[in-house]
Amino acid sequence: MWDPGELREGMAVRDEHGRRLGTVVHIGDTHFELEQGWPPSRDFMVSFHLVARVDQGEVFLHPGHGATVPTEDEPTDSGAYI
Repeated sequence: MWDPGELREGMAVRDEHGRRLGTVVHIGDTHFELEQGWPPSRDFMVSFHLVARVDQGEVFLHPGHGATVPTEDEPTDSGAYI
């Protein structure tokens, strides 16, 4: 079990395979904003229920969470809410 208080801006976000998805840039009450690229080119709103764990300063999403966030180097449409 993880605590939303563990989230910090600047943390790396990874999928269940450890691939980097982006960086936490803003934290809300029920979600955080994940930003990709530098300069930032895409952003996603990620619900807290999709977080599997926070480990050593990184956020890992649940495997098979039902939402798709491309890795930072994959092409995609503009931002989305997952």
